[in-house]
Amino acid sequence: MTVSTVEKRRRRTTAVPAKRAASSRGWIWAVVQIAALAGEIFIVLFLLAQPAFRPQQVQVSGLRHLTAAQVRSALGLPGDRNIFFLSQADLGQRVQALPWVRSAAVSLALPDRVSVAVTEWKPSAVLQVGEATYYVNDLGVVLDPAAEAGGLPVINRPDFGQARAGQHAVGAELLPMLLQLRSGFSGAYRVSLMSFQLDRREVLSAQTDRGWSIIFGQMVTSADRASLEPKLAALRALSARFDLTSSPIQYVNLENPGAPAVQLRGHK
Repeated sequence: MTVSTVEKRRRRTTAVPAKRAASSRGWIWAVVQIAALAGEIFIVLFLLAQPAFRPQQVQVSGLRHLTAAQVRSALGLPGDRNIFFLSQADLGQRVQALPWVRSAAVSLALPDRVSVAVTEWKPSAVLQVGEATYYVNDLGVVLDPAAEAGGLPVINRPDFGQARAGQHAVGAELLPMLLQLRSGFSGAYRVSLMSFQLDRREVLSAQTDRGWSIIFGQMVTSADRASLEPKLAALRALSARFDLTSSPIQYVNLENPGAPAVQLRGHK
């Protein structure tokens, strides 16, 4: 047996314990890592289960017509859910479903605060159904019963039935046109429009402060609404023949702008 052979055997016998020692240290390190991770998970779960992190404080801003209680009810915050599991976007959508709410932004803050910033609609018109009146927003959606019209335009819908908050009462495309028509009518014709009326066929008419009415015709399609401009031009042409402020007019029918009709009181 040579010296080199003896040396090789010694190296083999000493290398095996070294490998075993390194393997043991690896297992111990893995166990320590798992234990640390388990401890972190336990701490997180323990914190999440604490009542201190459940939503308790609700702060609401921007309200004029709604109440804070209505907003809290719309939020529907669960009493047993941690604030970390709440979705700001979902809560905002719940609040925005309220008829008066134009937009809503919800933010969460530790440990238990929910803040809601609300932007409300401003009433654009008043819907009248029989003796009942309701505020309507820019989109023609019913907001709430109205105590009085004030300076808002009145849109009478006698055949509408019982109105509900959130219900579309006037077309979103038509309402801005009616608001613009009312604001500029007096300057153009020296006559003010007191109210509008839409029947069950969506035929539009308007009542003037001189006691006579205007029949504009059906306002269902975009072509119907586009016909308002030539109809108003026809009314301007009629104003050269009739004094719209003092003539005994009963109504003016503009359904056919090419041949507008004027009915005078006492004439058939």
